[in-house]
Amino acid sequence: MIEGLNIRCNVGPLEILRSPRIELVSRRRAVVSRARIVIPDPEGVARAALALGQQVTLRFGYRGEANFWQEWEGSVAEIGQPGADAEAADAITVQAVGLEKALTTTLVKDSFYGEPAAAVARRLLSATGLPVGAVEIPGDVLPYQVFSNVPVARAIKQLANTLTRAFGYDMSRHALWLGASGLTWSAGDEPGAAYAITTCENLIANTPPETSDGVGVVTSVLLPGLTHSRLVHITDTRRGLNITARALDVVHSLAEGGNTTIVTYGKDAGWA
Repeated sequence: MIEGLNIRCNVGPLEILRSPRIELVSRRRAVVSRARIVIPDPEGVARAALALGQQVTLRFGYRGEANFWQEWEGSVAEIGQPGADAEAADAITVQAVGLEKALTTTLVKDSFYGEPAAAVARRLLSATGLPVGAVEIPGDVLPYQVFSNVPVARAIKQLANTLTRAFGYDMSRHALWLGASGLTWSAGDEPGAAYAITTCENLIANTPPETSDGVGVVTSVLLPGLTHSRLVHITDTRRGLNITARALDVVHSLAEGGNTTIVTYGKDAGWA
């Protein structure tokens, strides 16, 4: 861990004071964010205290830098056996899913008659209990729409298909995510200033897209607060690259060998 970085990690009843590796992953094409936490456990005490569904909170950022701070909440989804997926034989690995899990576990069974599509979407999203932010979709009135006991995420996908087939809209660029203002369904970006990744400052490696339809990968020193759908400005003087792009995938890694953020950018394939 580099000097000046604060890390707070709690898994269930445990405060994790030392970890060989913590990863936080957000992807524009995935509804749910995920975390992976390796916990040293030579005595088996941690494993005995953990259970599926327990709360996980992860906070990290640079001291005195309010704009570089990350806060994430979720729950335990999987507990690995000692050494099975860890970096040491006496460690366990906890896989956690973000609060967006409610999009995949909350079932809706509703019928809508003559309501605008955006109003229907907000009703569906509010069923999760999470705050609802921007819903940037066409406002056409739906004559009739039925959701038969399906998860909210699937209902949103069905609504997108209706807008495509019935009204001819291209919904392939829209994504669904939990942003700073709440659940967001949009073809745009998460609000906020672009993160700068620059040669001789914080850029470690960069592989630009080879074609206009390709995807590039840039590695930086840790950029707390960056999530998918935020903008990044990449200045790579070695390759003559100076662009602003949308972050498609963001992987924060906190490890004993160094802390990095890996960002995928380029062709947006849409929400899978």
